[in-house]
Amino acid sequence: MKHVSIILLFLLVIVVNITFAQAGYSVEPHSSIRPGPVDSLGADRDVSFFELPLWIQIAEISGFLVALFSAIKFGPVLVGKVKTILQTKIRAEILEYIRRHPGCTIADLSKKTGINRGSVKYHLSVLVIERKIVRKKEGKLMFLFTNGGTDPEKKRMYGYIMSHPKQEMLKIIQNEPGISNKDIAERLGLDRSTVYWHLQQFLDEEMVESNWDGRNRNYCLTSEVEEILKKYRI
Repeated sequence: MKHVSIILLFLLVIVVNITFAQAGYSVEPHSSIRPGPVDSLGADRDVSFFELPLWIQIAEISGFLVALFSAIKFGPVLVGKVKTILQTKIRAEILEYIRRHPGCTIADLSKKTGINRGSVKYHLSVLVIERKIVRKKEGKLMFLFTNGGTDPEKKRMYGYIMSHPKQEMLKIIQNEPGISNKDIAERLGLDRSTVYWHLQQFLDEEMVESNWDGRNRNYCLTSEVEEILKKYRI
């Protein structure tokens, strides 16, 4: 098919050149020193395409055919190239966001980048196949990380930091170090047992430290979590 297309294009060029060579007139610029009247009022009349010289008709038709052939032959390739470039750009944007926000969720990524969730999921699947990202599931949430960007044992901690309810709790502890379970529950309007459950996860991941004052258990962040919150401006 490829060789046939090349031969067809070659024959069209030959036909046009032969027709040009057989055309029996020449065009010369107007000279003001020539004697006799000169008609400078424009064309005498309009002519249709079929009244044009044969070589012009052939040139027009062959030009149209070449353009049509090129559009059919190379159009899909060009569209595919453009589509690939756009998809590569979107994936690069998603990958960069994950790199800057390790532990982010699909919902957060979609909201902050403006890319619809369906597209995000598609590009994430490609990035997983390419081994550029890894996903860490925690309950119903899926936390995203660049591959090799975060120590495996720290991935859950980053996921907790990026998770909205836990993030709010960590901010309260950051702003009020030594705050009690009871006060955290009041700030967030949550049940004390729910807050206690989150705090136990923080303790298991060594994200917070606690001490007993005789009446309440008080909490403060570890230095590592403090640095992460400052680094990502959470």
